[in-house]
Amino acid sequence: MADIISDFPDSVLCYILSFLPTKQVVATSSLSKRWKLLWRSVPSLDFEFQNNEIVSHLLSVNFFLRGRDMDQTLHSLRFRYSSFDPLDDLDRHTGIEICIEDVLRRSSSLEHIHLQMGWFTAVPSVVFICKTLVVLKLDTSLLENISFVDLPLLKILHLYSLILVHCDLLQQCLSGCLNVEDLEVECVGYETREKFHSFPKLVRAKIDSCSVPLEIVKNVEFLVTDRVIL
Repeated sequence: MADIISDFPDSVLCYILSFLPTKQVVATSSLSKRWKLLWRSVPSLDFEFQNNEIVSHLLSVNFFLRGRDMDQTLHSLRFRYSSFDPLDDLDRHTGIEICIEDVLRRSSSLEHIHLQMGWFTAVPSVVFICKTLVVLKLDTSLLENISFVDLPLLKILHLYSLILVHCDLLQQCLSGCLNVEDLEVECVGYETREKFHSFPKLVRAKIDSCSVPLEIVKNVEFLVTDRVIL
């Protein structure tokens, strides 16, 4: 059977590969000479691994970053690490944070970030000053040491199952995302009394009212909360 797919332009093949986990993307380099270097131009990174795989996978991440064609645009980063052990090796958590920071430093056009790093791994502060971000999804991670938030293009913000070191971190995070149109917040283990800014462009919201006061979403078109469904 003729290899029709390999006749597609590089841009089309890279778009198709962008839907696959990065490990599978790199594996396609062994298909033929046509595919050998395509992985270097895929516009997304998608890493997922378990606790016992962390060391080898961090090496893979570093390998991929070093080998990637830096002239090619990177649009999306998905990084999922399933560890819930508070005694897990601190060096592993530090290594994860460094890898994510390296990705952000190497890309000036990142639009989509989805991080799930375990409750004992902090989201790097550089995530919150990535001015090209349009979508930010944080799940099962730790928030601490956020000195400044500036996400002027952000339209979608989803925050789930986060551990906050300080009670004002959620308010601080939301204060730099005033152009958000789609907001989901179910993350905080205690009620906050901090003052929140409203979201003038908000269209859709799904919130835990103990974490985010209803006043800031009162003019939203579609609202789901633990208290009321509209």
